[in-house]
Amino acid sequence: MAIPSRTLNAFRRVEPILEVVDRYVSSTLRPWCDGHGYPFKGRKKEIASLSEKLESGRYARWSQVDDLYACTIVVPTATHEDRVLAFLGQAFQEVELRKRNSTQKASDVFRFDSTRFVGKIQHFPGLDLPEEAGQVQFEVQIPTAFEYAWAVVTHDLVYKTNDFDWRKQRLAALLKASVEQSELLISGFQANVEVVPQSPHPESDAKQKVVKVFRDLIDLGHISKQMEPASWSRFSDNFYALTKSYSGFRAAPDKAVELATAIKSKIEEEGGYADLMSGSLFQIVIGMVGAGIVPRATLDSFTVIDSVELRDFHNLERVPKPFDFDS
Repeated sequence: MAIPSRTLNAFRRVEPILEVVDRYVSSTLRPWCDGHGYPFKGRKKEIASLSEKLESGRYARWSQVDDLYACTIVVPTATHEDRVLAFLGQAFQEVELRKRNSTQKASDVFRFDSTRFVGKIQHFPGLDLPEEAGQVQFEVQIPTAFEYAWAVVTHDLVYKTNDFDWRKQRLAALLKASVEQSELLISGFQANVEVVPQSPHPESDAKQKVVKVFRDLIDLGHISKQMEPASWSRFSDNFYALTKSYSGFRAAPDKAVELATAIKSKIEEEGGYADLMSGSLFQIVIGMVGAGIVPRATLDSFTVIDSVELRDFHNLERVPKPFDFDS
């Protein structure tokens, strides 16, 4: 692509500073994003894209260009935005904040509209950066995961093509409408759950009862709060897999409820787990099955992580099928 000489010269003058901005902003944001589980991507603007942007007539002067360097922080949902913006406000000098849905948009229009933070590097004593680096504005986009996927998928299909096609624009808008619909469902997830009709499903019903039994035991203080699993869904899956290993597919739902009920009764009657801080909640279940709390319930076909807690706290001296750590 041919580039006007003045645009090319101006870009070449600022390009070394963009490298500095890129390194500084990336080294500031990437570790923070990694620590919070947010995908991060940064890029310096390409000269071809910059030239076309300047030819749009939207900019009156070079200093108005705010995305010579731009980066993206992808958040799961829009509720995470405030945390990101709070960190950006501490790390950089805010120039402008364009919140999602703040630009004028007709009700029947669907386009990119994520929150964008425009900032500059703050100079402070000891910061070894060229003074020019603090004059470059950069943009941080904060799309949700769905918005980011839509932007990545449609960008090359619609904007980097050899033609202009109304149908492509239309399809991109339809996809964005689907994204907004998904976002609405997610933002009101808990409320929407209440209006979803539930069909009977023995396995799901059994897992729900298992979770209730153990949550109640923890809430009532019979089991230490420390033993609460990271994921109740995964705990119920593991519990159900254990009962299925000794009862088979058809009997598993009833056997899961039977085992949970038996464990509940024993713990309520005898206690012993209110001060337990080591191991996992599932090890309580393994110990109970190993002790024969339910007739014909065994560990013979279930792989168990053998550990000192099973012996010291649950009196399980031998695991029939121990997990192999390849050591």
